[in-house]
Amino acid sequence: MTTTISLTTKRQCVLPRDFCERKGLKPNSPLRVTEIGEGLYITPIPEPTAQEFEKVVRLSGGPPTKRFTKKDERMVLGVIKNVRAKKNHRS
Repeated sequence: MTTTISLTTKRQCVLPRDFCERKGLKPNSPLRVTEIGEGLYITPIPEPTAQEFEKVVRLSGGPPTKRFTKKDERMVLGVIKNVRAKKNHRS
């Protein structure tokens, strides 16, 4: 599917509803934008897999004993990013 969208004054854009429904995108879904030549390539960032989350729990010393804070969340996302980078580097 090819369509034309435009940027708002805040440099935001809206993806067509049918496109989002087909791709399973919901509000606040994280998207990765990659610059390719003169174009942009937009891909969804998948939720962490169970294996990635289990590895984060192991690396952090076990299950949390308190509620997750924003700092904890940033740490978890950072570890997942590192796990994915190592996995992609081996490919």
